[in-house]
Amino acid sequence: MDKRALRKISGPNRKLNCRSGVFYAEQIQYVVCTEVKNIAHRRTLVLYVYDKERVLAGDSIPKWTVFQSKEEYIALCRDEEGTRWHQSMFNSLNREYCFSGKCSFYSYADEERVTRFCQKANLKGFNSLDGLQYELFCKRQKARRLKSQKKIAERMKPVKSLPRDIKGFIFRETLPHYIFYDYVKGKAPRNACCTACRHEVFVTEAKHNGKGICPRCKSDVIYKSRGRRGNIVDRSTVQVIQRAGENEVIIRIVKSYCRYCKSDTPKYDIYENARLFLFREDGKPVKQEDYYYCYDRKQLTPWHKGKRPGFGAWSYNFEADYSGYLYHRNLENELKGTPWQYSALKEYYMADPTPLYVDRYLNEYLHYPMLEYLVKLKLFRLATYVVYGDADGSKFYGNNEVLNSSGKTLTEILGVEKKHVPFLQTINPGGKQLKLIKSLLREGIELDVDLLKWCSENSVGNAEYLTVPLRYMTPHRLLRYATEQFAAHRKISNTDNGYYSVNYMMSDYKDYLCMCMALDHDMKSSFVLFPNDLKAAHDRVNDLNQAEITEAYDRRIAKMFNELQERYSFKKMGFMVIAPRSSKEIIREGDKLHHCVGRYVKDVVKDNCTILFIRKASAPKEPFCTVEIKHGDIVQARIQNNGSPPPEVQRFIELWKQQVLYAPATTAA
Repeated sequence: MDKRALRKISGPNRKLNCRSGVFYAEQIQYVVCTEVKNIAHRRTLVLYVYDKERVLAGDSIPKWTVFQSKEEYIALCRDEEGTRWHQSMFNSLNREYCFSGKCSFYSYADEERVTRFCQKANLKGFNSLDGLQYELFCKRQKARRLKSQKKIAERMKPVKSLPRDIKGFIFRETLPHYIFYDYVKGKAPRNACCTACRHEVFVTEAKHNGKGICPRCKSDVIYKSRGRRGNIVDRSTVQVIQRAGENEVIIRIVKSYCRYCKSDTPKYDIYENARLFLFREDGKPVKQEDYYYCYDRKQLTPWHKGKRPGFGAWSYNFEADYSGYLYHRNLENELKGTPWQYSALKEYYMADPTPLYVDRYLNEYLHYPMLEYLVKLKLFRLATYVVYGDADGSKFYGNNEVLNSSGKTLTEILGVEKKHVPFLQTINPGGKQLKLIKSLLREGIELDVDLLKWCSENSVGNAEYLTVPLRYMTPHRLLRYATEQFAAHRKISNTDNGYYSVNYMMSDYKDYLCMCMALDHDMKSSFVLFPNDLKAAHDRVNDLNQAEITEAYDRRIAKMFNELQERYSFKKMGFMVIAPRSSKEIIREGDKLHHCVGRYVKDVVKDNCTILFIRKASAPKEPFCTVEIKHGDIVQARIQNNGSPPPEVQRFIELWKQQVLYAPATTAA
């Protein structure tokens, strides 16, 4: 409709008689007058909707003016906010249920005019208008859907057919295989058949649901007794990558069901479930469009835009899950000439051919091209850390204490010297483990394969749990002592006075050694380093009076000063980083700046954290900003009244982090 032409006649010339009975009906809120006009060469029904209260107050301007033709409708609204157009139906003008029930025609002629114009059988007045508008609304919705479906159908044109061997790939590499046999008590299994090679095989012994290897094709199998197996249904998801253009690929999600019912021959159901389009334009971040398959045959195309709806955030939906095995046989050809040509996706997947979200890998590769180098160096767990995060839930964000994505050399990226790369390849560390390795190197501790494997197996990840003991003993002696102590003092029930985990025990051992250092014990004595009962020894060295504790803390912090200064001191941009010399300095820092750093003295002594001072270079003795470091990273930085540092101090801290805190670990051979 021509809105400019409609506006010219939106105000009627008709005068309303306020003494008319319709204005005194309590159930009526709006009065409707009508007329039929020829607007822009189109016969149009015009409805003027008046607010009864406003008319009685002397306002003769309609609140809504509805224009209705045989093909479309529109309404002009006037209120306190101004004048605006509405595309809603008459019954939805006021966003109230059954709006027409609160309206009345001004006269019988107005109602008849609407009925004759709308021409809906057996319907009069507002009902006939509602019938016509609903019919036009359905046509409008159908046209919108058709337009959207045409776009989707056009989007699907580059999609090629699935690989011809997709069924064989699914069967051989994604689904479990079985050996079905007849059980005979006291005798070897009979009539055994392997589903992998589909041959009769001879099996000397088998246990229902037990695992084994097919004697003919050497495939991993699960033994199933025919008398006990019942119906078996296996399902899997496969992701197929195909090239759709120079800068675009399609990830096709293929679902499969494999059923063993009464027969040993499986019945397959393989179908495409979703399509993910990944494309990049002019070096911009990757864009992703998701489509899912809909089973409504009445649509122009079965594909709908968006992610498949699930039942709930916390309930698993196999149909909506895109994680799956990767069809890797076509990757070289399909990724050639695309931004992902050198993503090393196939090498990464073949190192551990288990289900993954391949779209996340392709997205993260363009953010962090160093993925190619990590995979080619066979540092697969670090590549997983970059893409999917570590096992403890931590995620990689750009440049952090584990990896430096802006590094130009291997040393800058990994934060270790090139000579340590073979060691990393041997143990294939994750993000948390690489952080531990760098902490050991900065402490001048020689790397040991057995030690790192032991830490991984027992979830020992805090660097101070190792760096403190290894100052006084070899990795071999530490492993031997820790293993013996945990075996002797493992806590089995709540009444036991022991340790639930090795990590908890190593925390106590580190605290014990730190207190021994603070108390000036002989740290070369085996009697001190390896107490027979670690739990009792830990409690004993911590059972001191306040004067003894204060004196011990001061000695310990004073001994740490030179080491911390050598490692963390930094001066630039008019600021400098220095270490505390005593517990009194830490307490004074908190008193002057009005924050709680004074309570951290015990944690500093026991190597739970490191407290450092940022001072202005022009006033090195005046408290200014306090920094807490924990697990190799800055936990907090506070100035006067526990406030956050100003921008210039934050820039200094970032520079200090990159040049000192996260600097490559090159101090150990």
